[in-house]
This record gives sequence, C-alpha cells and structure tokens, in this order.
Amino acid sequence: MDLSKFSFISKIFTIAIIAIIYVIIFFILKIMYKDIKDTGRRKKGRRKKYGLEVIEIKGNEVLKEGSVIPMGDWITIGRKEDNTLVLADEYVSGYHAKIFLKNNSCVIEDLNSTNGTFVNDEAIEEKTYLSAGDIVKIGNSMFKIIG
Repeated sequence: MDLSKFSFISKIFTIAIIAIIYVIIFFILKIMYKDIKDTGRRKKGRRKKYGLEVIEIKGNEVLKEGSVIPMGDWITIGRKEDNTLVLADEYVSGYHAKIFLKNNSCVIEDLNSTNGTFVNDEAIEEKTYLSAGDIVKIGNSMFKIIG
C-alpha cells in the first residue's frame, strides 16, 4: 500500500469533516440570530397586563379584600350570572359596566346602569381610560386598577 495515497485520502476526509463542522456552526449561528431578532419584536408588541385588586366587596362570597382579578381582553361586571364578575348587590345593575383593553390601554364603560359607575369618586358618562392606581366603584364594591 502506498503511503502517499493514504495521506491524500486522509487530507480529503479532514477537509470534509472541517467543512461539515463549519456548515453546522453556520446553521447554529443563523438559528440563534433569528431567535434573538424575534425576541426583540415580541417584546415591543407585548400587551400590558391589567387586573382589579379588590379593596371592598359586597355581594360576592368568593372574593375577599386584597384578591386580584386578572383581566384578559375584557371583563363585564353586573348582577346577572353571565357576567365575568358577578356582584349580588342591590345597587348593581344586571349588566353594570365593562372594562376592556384598547390599544394597550385599559378602558371602562358604564352599560347604562341605574346607579352609575365611578372612577376616583367621579361618575363616568362615557368610555373612560383607566390608569394603574385608579379606584373603580360599582355599587358597594371598590376595585383598584393594577397594571
């Protein structure tokens, strides 16, 4: 057996293995770059999360003061059972108010309730933007916006 042939084949295999390693590294770096780039985009488009902290509650045996009600895209509040938050309080209408997210902001709307909806002790007449720390009063219950 000729050693020069063996040396030549050995060099070809060495070059092939190095080329394969470089290709693998290239694809790994490409995947890592895509992940880093996509993570940056997701952070910008992330929706702010809001919730309602129970300050005072009447007409709901499940919730206690200090409880936090996480909010999805919207929450309805009223006496009827198909509301998201049911308050069996005589001063709460069947469908009293709705809180929803609009353009990453939290908005409350009174649904023509009899006794009104209050934000920071002021009755609201139309859709009102809420900020973290605002106090919402519905019937005899009070909630603080957190987010």
